[in-house]
Formats: sequence, C-alpha cells, structure tokens
Amino acid sequence: MEIRYKIESMEETGFSYSPSFNYDSIDIDTVTYQFAHDLIPNAEKSELSLGMKVEITPGKSNEILAKESIYAVFKIEPFDKVIQIKKGGFRTTEPLLIDTFVNIVIGALRGMLIKNLKGTPLAKSIMPLIPMDVIHQNTARLTDSTTQK
Repeated sequence: MEIRYKIESMEETGFSYSPSFNYDSIDIDTVTYQFAHDLIPNAEKSELSLGMKVEITPGKSNEILAKESIYAVFKIEPFDKVIQIKKGGFRTTEPLLIDTFVNIVIGALRGMLIKNLKGTPLAKSIMPLIPMDVIHQNTARLTDSTTQK
C-alpha cells in the first residue's frame, strides 16, 4: 500500500521562560526535559493532529524553568487504511508513520527552544536526542488511545 502524507500546518502554541529563577543555583547540564503529547485523528479531513509540549525543570525540582509547545496537523492518504478510529481512541496499521510524525514535532520543539532560549542561562542546554523506544516506554500505546502523555 502506498501511503502519502504531508504537513498541513505546524505552529508554536506556547513558550514561557522563568527569568526570576536563580540559575546560578543549578548545574545547567542536570536540567531535565519532560514531554507530553496528544494525537487526535480527524477522519473527515483525513488528518492526524499532534500537539506536543516540553517542560524544562531543574533536575529534582518540579519548578518549570521553560516550556515550549507545538501543534502540527498531518494529512494522510489513504487515511482509513492507516488510522481506524475506535471508541476511546484509534488504531494504526502504520506505527512507524506515527513515529515519523512524533520525530518531526520533536525536531521542531528542539529548534524553537534553541531560538527562544538564546541569550538565557538555558541556552547552553540543548534538548537531547530521544530514541523512539524511550518514547514508546514512557507513553500509552500509540495504537490504543488518542491521548498520549
């Protein structure tokens, strides 16, 4: 089966930075990145939307030093062969395609953070590369739910 897909839209939906935090009190190399994402199928438009956010915290604390969020919409053809909407979620016959979409949005998040944190103490902290198996281990099954955390 030939699958065609494209990015219909992608936009930054939020950014915040905590300038009042005492950055001298932490080692920038020990900040952590916490992710959440939502996958939302739309059969009528043959689209799958992916919203993703990342929060940077100072290691052991839950205080948010910065956060970034992006919303992307992907057009998929043939949608009904790739995504089957079920009660409470959806299933996919092409999990690698979903992984591709997740990787695209992670790359966009990384780029936006680099741009937005330029000139701040967090500029030296680059979001790490994240293997897909780590994302799979830390999320609900991509094929079982529309909401991923």
